Amino acid sequence: MQRFVPHKLLTFLIGFLANSEVPFLKNLLIRLFILIYKPNLNEAIHKDLKHYASYNDFFTRRLKEGARIIDLSESAFISPVDGEIVDHGLIKKGKLIQAKNYEYDLGELIGESYKSRYEEGYFITIYLAPTDYHRIHCPLEGKITRSDHMGEDLYSVNKKAQDSIPNLYIKNERAVLQISSKYTNYSLVSVGASIVGSIVPYWNTKKKASRKKLIEEWKKGPESDSFKKQGEELAYFKMGSTVIILIEDSNKLDLDSLKENKLVKFGNNLISLKRT
Repeated sequence: MQRFVPHKLLTFLIGFLANSEVPFLKNLLIRLFILIYKPNLNEAIHKDLKHYASYNDFFTRRLKEGARIIDLSESAFISPVDGEIVDHGLIKKGKLIQAKNYEYDLGELIGESYKSRYEEGYFITIYLAPTDYHRIHCPLEGKITRSDHMGEDLYSVNKKAQDSIPNLYIKNERAVLQISSKYTNYSLVSVGASIVGSIVPYWNTKKKASRKKLIEEWKKGPESDSFKKQGEELAYFKMGSTVIILIEDSNKLDLDSLKENKLVKFGNNLISLKRT
């Protein structure tokens, strides 16, 4: 069914409404969202809806100080987002698993020239529901060595879509950040979806940058400030989507605590590192 839906047109139209600063319209959209999803506004810096210029401004709201506790222990590779672990496992022969049913190719996800780096690696896929906090943070301090944008489609990435559409993540628009840390190299793949036409990097300075401009920003990468500390912001989604974490060397990881369908919060220890 999704193949017959004009995803880009739908994304454009809903994006237009979500960016509207007409008070009546933006307040209506925000109140409908609160009524349906009941987000925890006690975590937000601003609880007063008058503070938000648009629905998107509300949806990408920041957390107040202390709303998330960042695990700063030496072995912690923290969750970069709020969400649910829907898949994880060893990367075998350049293949990852989607919804336990489908294999998809690592080279098609991040680019063939980068595939060999993760052939002994591990992947973790986290789905962000509409109610989740939608900013993406650095899970382990390091230097950004690659920034890119790939793909064009905008299928939904909800659980029904994960179960029914093969190669979903390599069909959809996605932004890739590769980070080199003192202990291990890793990549974060932020996957767009229907109604999520924008994945916004931290170095973008224009509040209302077009989708085309944001793609250019991802391909250009940060001109400075490329070293990020653990917990610092990297990007944010407009609406819900998925983040795929690729860690280069699975032998450096303690895998015992990872469970599918586990809910995680930004700052939680996602997986422990075996530091020697």
